[in-house]
Amino acid sequence: MSASAVREVLPARPAPPVLRVVPAPRTDPAAAGPDWDDAPEPPRRSRYVQGQLAVDFRSGADDAFFGPQATSTADLPDPVPWARRMIQALLEAYDGVRSPDQLSRWVVPEIRQRASRRGLLARRRGRRTARPPVVRSVHPCFPADGVCEISAVVWADGRVRALALRMSGVDGRWLVTAWELG
Repeated sequence: MSASAVREVLPARPAPPVLRVVPAPRTDPAAAGPDWDDAPEPPRRSRYVQGQLAVDFRSGADDAFFGPQATSTADLPDPVPWARRMIQALLEAYDGVRSPDQLSRWVVPEIRQRASRRGLLARRRGRRTARPPVVRSVHPCFPADGVCEISAVVWADGRVRALALRMSGVDGRWLVTAWELG
């Protein structure tokens, strides 16, 4: 049977209906009390505060207010002697002589973990030098307010090495945020 003969036998189909987009019906139950969309009642002030939180978060308090606060360079201690002591302490932690947990307040967790791993390896080897590491020179640079970058020359492991670290002012103290020992 040819295609023209099939068309003659079958009746013509009507065109499909046009699809229309209509909004979905609302199926939410009616609210039993005041609707959430209504304006909230103003808080009543009471002279009794027992059992209430001392900080009012409804006034638009910013979360950044409660986190670590950046500190200006003028409000921080002199960076050179501080960096010299911190470099000495971190190198001792690298040698396994000092616990890196002592440095938790002044270094970011990544640097403390790296010092912990290096100190553990040094203790396992049992190879400790008789002389402690020596900080030969410290050279500060201030790229921004509250930031100090230090390049230093140290004597550690029987050789002279280069060291670079970045300190940021956080909560009124220096915090070592980057540490690279060459």
